[in-house]
Amino acid sequence: MAAANDEEILEGFLCPICKADLKSASQLTSHFESLHQEEQDVLKSLKDIFGKAKKVILNADDTQLKETFDRALKFNSQEYYPYEEQTVGVSRSTTDYFKAVRSARLERFATETNKLLIRLDKLVCSMPSDPNLRKQHEQEVVPWLDGTSVKLCPNCAKTFSLTRRKHHCRLCGSILCHDCSVFLDLNVARTIVDPSAPQTSQEHEVNEKNGLRLCEHCYKLVELRKQVQENRNAKTVLVTAYEQMRGLMDQAQPAVAMYEKMCQSLFDGETTYNLSDVNAMRGRIGKLAEGIGLLSKQIAALPVEPNMRQAKVQEHIRQAAAHYIKEELLSLRKLPTEAQIEEVRRERYERAQKQIQLERQRVELEREWRSEAESSGSRSNGATHDDDNPLLEQMNIIRQYIKDARKELRFEEVAILEKNLKELKKEYQLQMLSYKS
Repeated sequence: MAAANDEEILEGFLCPICKADLKSASQLTSHFESLHQEEQDVLKSLKDIFGKAKKVILNADDTQLKETFDRALKFNSQEYYPYEEQTVGVSRSTTDYFKAVRSARLERFATETNKLLIRLDKLVCSMPSDPNLRKQHEQEVVPWLDGTSVKLCPNCAKTFSLTRRKHHCRLCGSILCHDCSVFLDLNVARTIVDPSAPQTSQEHEVNEKNGLRLCEHCYKLVELRKQVQENRNAKTVLVTAYEQMRGLMDQAQPAVAMYEKMCQSLFDGETTYNLSDVNAMRGRIGKLAEGIGLLSKQIAALPVEPNMRQAKVQEHIRQAAAHYIKEELLSLRKLPTEAQIEEVRRERYERAQKQIQLERQRVELEREWRSEAESSGSRSNGATHDDDNPLLEQMNIIRQYIKDARKELRFEEVAILEKNLKELKKEYQLQMLSYKS
């Protein structure tokens, strides 16, 4: 309430007689009944007068009342009050006054909420686990009000006793009873002061051990700030679908690069990959393209006004996804046929055989330069070499690794293992040639 001039604006549960500021509606009622008994008699007499007037008005048999209403209606008609066009009078805008009052209240509301959040941050950041130390820590952060003279709960106006003990709000320090207390979960409190903190499920019951005791006013302010954070961080359906589509695109890029590498390996006649491996990778790329197309269609079908900016964004996303699928995922290199692969591998094998023959000739020339004793020793060692050759054991292990990697479509690992296997085979062939010589 406020005066006509620019006096201070009073807010709260104010007594209309003595202007005392009470803390709740129940306190205001008890205050008015106990201290303003005489004014209640006046109000009661006024209520009786209003009741009698209501009965007279609702009495349909009162002919005098009907005649009064008829005269009033007749006076308001054009016969007694003809219609005349009225001009617009002087007007005065109260927008500036409204904005000034609203800004002051919002600023006070925001300031109070920020103070509570600062206190909440100090409470939960360095809160000890020991109950006694925790209570001392809470009193150091927020001083508690002295409750020696407080006999009633300010919220429910019930008397404090042995069964109804006094408690304090951990954010403002005010006094209240247990029934009027509201508990804020500590994990939720940490999320409010630090939105980046990991959120945990709230399946347990919140009590004094795992929560903060708050009054209803402080709890509402903190809960409102939590709702604002959730609304600010909430993702729309459009954003969620777009992030999923981008995730599939990120998976498709290395898959396409791997497919090109595998195709080139087949055209080169290498045995690192086979045709089934490349077909499996092509099927994986096809599934990714299908998922990207479905998500882009869902984005384009989201309800929106035709001339809104979001409608253009959705259409552009759909077009970009279609272009990406067409240019990147559906324009893959054509696979070679089995006959082409066999022909390339046969030519590669012939080149390898020629290289082996040349290597064998080189070893025979080296044999001539060795002494008879060294050559005989090498023959005696070669007689028992095949029984426990470590190269054969390593090759068998690598072949098993290659088989497992192919099943799990880990073709990068397959390429590395095949390269190692070729080196071991080459070393083994050289070793066998030296033994035979």
